[in-house]
Amino acid sequence: MPKLDIVVTHYNEHWKDCYKFFDMLDVQRGVDWNDIHLIIVQDGENISPFSIDTMMYAYPYYYDLITIPHSGISTARNTGLSHATSDWVMFCDCDDMLYSADSLYRILTSIDQAGDDADLLWSPFWIEYASKSWHKLLKEWNTVFIHGKIYRRKFLTANTITFDPSLSYAEDALFNAEVAMCITPGRIARIPETTYMWCYRDSSLSTDPERQAQRNLDLYSMRLKRSERYDKHGKHYEAETSAVRTIIDYYWELNGSDNPPAGGTAQEWHDRVQHVFDLYPDCCDNITTIDWNR
Repeated sequence: MPKLDIVVTHYNEHWKDCYKFFDMLDVQRGVDWNDIHLIIVQDGENISPFSIDTMMYAYPYYYDLITIPHSGISTARNTGLSHATSDWVMFCDCDDMLYSADSLYRILTSIDQAGDDADLLWSPFWIEYASKSWHKLLKEWNTVFIHGKIYRRKFLTANTITFDPSLSYAEDALFNAEVAMCITPGRIARIPETTYMWCYRDSSLSTDPERQAQRNLDLYSMRLKRSERYDKHGKHYEAETSAVRTIIDYYWELNGSDNPPAGGTAQEWHDRVQHVFDLYPDCCDNITTIDWNR
């Protein structure tokens, strides 16, 4: 049985943005491909001018391609997780890439070393900011994103940890918050070497200006959901301040100001949030209102 499931999601990304991920898989050294199960989840009908099956034909490794009705990144990852069979699983975006030719070797070696003593393997990752006018690399140890993290599958299933289908942005932040609340102290193992490269592009779906409203609302919703998850686990988390700030910042974006006020009464904040809700009623139907008396 394979040791590691690699769940890769695809949603109409062009091959010029995807080939680096699959090319980097192709050059991995010291890897027995019987230890790897590659699951590609295509989120909706592929309207980009290439077929995944056609492009993948030249690669030496096996993969499963699962096509679902377009349902968003969270459902796509959950679908991949439901088809996983290995002891460990990692989630990747098809426009990212493994960091080096020995990344999988280091991950598989860490899996062997962890044995039954860990539920999360965690490595640093690089963020590649690629723009038309500039290029920058930053190294991150980050608890929010899924990048550079490998999860024990039975730990996720035992604690019913999945990605929230109602979120298309910040879904990994909520997922990892749930992991952090459920994991036993001491069952996290660090991989000291970098294993992953997150490619943050101007054309990335998460940076699309037309999705700015949904991103802000998802971020707001995620923070309130995180508070609910903390309550469920008997922990305390103050979500209101950061959640309200998210909405208020967006309110001032809408009104052309880069300088939102630093203070105000609870009623003033409430009125500003309500104004955003009034502007975008369709987007806000599922957003929980704030209990200002908490």
